[in-house]
Formats: sequence, structure tokens, C-alpha cells
Amino acid sequence: MVTRKILPAAGLAAALAWTALVLGSCSRFPEAVREVKRESLFSLGYGTLEDQLDLFRVEGMAPPAKTRIAMQDGIFFLSNGNGAKVLTLSSFGDLLSMVYNPERNPPPVVLSQSESQASGRIARPYPFLSPGEIAVDSRKYVYVEDRLPPDRRAFDSGSSTSLEYVVLRFSTEGRFIDFLGQEGIGGTPFPVITGVHVTAQDDCVVVCLSREAWLVYWFDSRGLLKSTVKIRRDSLPLPDDRNLVPSLEKIYPDPDGDGIYLKVDYYAESIDPATKTRSGIVYDRAYVYRMDPRTAAYTDRYEILPFEPSRGRGEDESPPRIWEFLGAARGRNLFFTTTDEEGRTFVAVYNGSARAMKRYSITIEPEELQYTTLFLSPGGILCALMGTRFEARVVWWRFDRILSGGPL
Repeated sequence: MVTRKILPAAGLAAALAWTALVLGSCSRFPEAVREVKRESLFSLGYGTLEDQLDLFRVEGMAPPAKTRIAMQDGIFFLSNGNGAKVLTLSSFGDLLSMVYNPERNPPPVVLSQSESQASGRIARPYPFLSPGEIAVDSRKYVYVEDRLPPDRRAFDSGSSTSLEYVVLRFSTEGRFIDFLGQEGIGGTPFPVITGVHVTAQDDCVVVCLSREAWLVYWFDSRGLLKSTVKIRRDSLPLPDDRNLVPSLEKIYPDPDGDGIYLKVDYYAESIDPATKTRSGIVYDRAYVYRMDPRTAAYTDRYEILPFEPSRGRGEDESPPRIWEFLGAARGRNLFFTTTDEEGRTFVAVYNGSARAMKRYSITIEPEELQYTTLFLSPGGILCALMGTRFEARVVWWRFDRILSGGPL
């Protein structure tokens, strides 16, 4: 039974005034943001040698191809689209192996091309066209997005979508195993791939984008298709009966099980107070939804409040910043990032069980913003590959220690 205490009028007025003061103070002066220590691991030079990356060099006016990073047990895996290769490196930057297109790379010098090499540091050829998204399972099997040559591409007339991409699978030793398509091993090519992920059960989750929908393909560790989810742009969930415009930002699998997380940003129409006419749309709110991919049913929802920079007395109010979804770590910990007007980078960790968010700051130098790609491990280690003018740097932030109650 809930007991409510009735206050006299004077006491009620005082209580309301005190509540307003406390809430106003909390919103204007939020709690201090703690900094998470950055650990620099190694750097790579630019070029075409086996221990170098090609981040920016492209022919004509085409944009640079993807370069992505993944990490498993302290071993790093880099896919370099411009260089048409995949590198495996230790946390000290030692090159352990490489799979590369020999038509676009010089013969390796550091690595051996002989199968009899006892150390296992070997380079293997593969005719990559444009390797991109990358993931690694507990067996150290590597899953890499690649684009097919024109004669192997297809076209889906029903959705007016070009099907040009597959997910290649390589063994721990860098040997090509097979490729995944929409139906599984050797299947129909995917439309544009926006993410390749691996779960704790070594399932592979491929996230794609077509003209009309987001598509999520879920495969088991053998490459057999478990489920397919189609999330139409015109069927996104709405939080209430207001006329909001939803925009799906990112989709990530839940490392704790078979769910997927979808972050949806909502926008409302902006009305010009002078003319009383529509003047555009403004950001309203954001939710992360948890979905069961077997039934396509939403099983939970979390409201993600925007980032409001800390302000001192007398400072002008800054507009809230939208969080970018980075992924999920074990324990229903959802990670987000944003920057403030001064260029400082922040990370938020929202715990879905406690329904509480904590904010942290991390250091990314302005010179490192020429190219930045982030990877969140299931355990909560945030890794980054950042390109400066002269080198590419690999760093990480050990959020896993914070999640387990350790020091920053």
C-alpha cells in the first residue's frame, strides 16, 4: 500500500519551490564528468608495404574506401580498403599475418609466403576488391566485408537495390574458408553492408541497408541462417501519438543473447513564432529499442537523454548534443559518444538494467580527426584507429575496468 502525506498549503508551496531549485540546479550544473585514461598502443605509417596502411590515397574523385578495426583477446585486426588487405597485429604493433591482393601490393618483406614457416607469420594472397567491415570470433575466425566484381553482382528489381557485397570468412591462419550471402554460405550477395558483428556464441550478424529498409541477417557459427529481420523506414516505432519523424541511426547485436538494439532519433516540426508557419524540424528525443530478431517484436525500450554540456554561472545556454550509438557491451551496457562545441569528446554508458547513464570524457586530439574509426569489444574495451597527417594510431580506453568496478 502506498501512503501519501498531505502537506498544508504553506508547506506545499515551500516544497515545490525547493524541488524547482534542486531540479534547476541539476539541469544547469550537471555532475562532473570523469576522464577515462587513454592508452596508446602503436602506430602505423602510410604506404603500400605490409606494415603500412593506405588511408587517403584514391584515384580520381572517389572517396576513400573503408578502413576498420576489430580486437579479440588483445590481438588487432585491420581491414584496409584502399590497400586491399587485412592485417593482424599484436597490441605492441607486431605484424603477425596479412591477407592481401598481390595485384595492388608489393611482395611482402617482413612476412613469409611459405606454408612451412614455423613462426606462423605468413602473408596469404586473396583477390580483395574493397575489404571493409570486419569482425572476429572466439576462434579468431575473421569475417570481412568485400565487394564483388561487376560480373558477380545482382540486382533485386523488387526493391530496386543493387546486390554487390559478401562477407568473407578466413581461418586463424588466414586461409579463405567461404563467404556468406543472404541465405548463408555461398548465398545471394547483400545490399550495402553497414555492419558485421560477432556475438558471444560466435554467431555472425550482418546489418545491411536497402532503399526501403534496414535488413539484419543472423547466422550461427557454421554459417547457417538463423533469422532475417526487415525494418522498414516507414514502420519505425513511435513513442507517443505526437507527429514525430523517426530516424534509425544504428543497429547492434546484444552480446548477452539473441537480441538486437536499434537507436531511433525523433524530430518534431519547428514552428516560426512570428509567422506561425513550419520552419523545419528540430531534434526531440531518442530511444534505444531491444528487438527479438526471431519474432521482430520489441521487448524493451530505453530513453537516451541528449548530452547537455556543463555550464558555469552566467554562461549562455548551449543546445543539447545528440549521442551517437557505439554499440553494446555485456551486462546491457549501451555506449554512446558525442562532442561539445569546443571539440572535446565524451562517452556515455547507459545501463539497461539500472536505467541509468554515466558520462565520461576521453582524449582525441584535433589532428587525429582526419580519420577515426571506433570498435567496442563485448567486454567494454573501446578501441580506436585514428589517422593523422603522418601516421595512423591505435589506442584504447579500458571501460571494462569501470564496468567491473575497477579504477579509471
